[in-house]
Amino acid sequence: MEYPEVAKDEAKQVPYPYVYVEEDGSVRELTPGERKYLETPFHPGDGARPYIKENYKTRGVSSMAGFCPRYKIPSRIKIREGV
Repeated sequence: MEYPEVAKDEAKQVPYPYVYVEEDGSVRELTPGERKYLETPFHPGDGARPYIKENYKTRGVSSMAGFCPRYKIPSRIKIREGV
């Protein structure tokens, strides 16, 4: 069975429940395409699934960049508008 990272009811939340952490540690809102990607159903074992950070400081294999739940962004970090 396939599941999206962001369910339909979550996708309606304002502000959107996820943001993107850039490699330099800055944080921005998601683009419409990124939102669609997070709302796309994937099989749990699919390597194309979006990478969701555990928290703001989590690093992936070689990068700090990745999608992150908004509530896990420290309050001192400003969230920029999407590109």
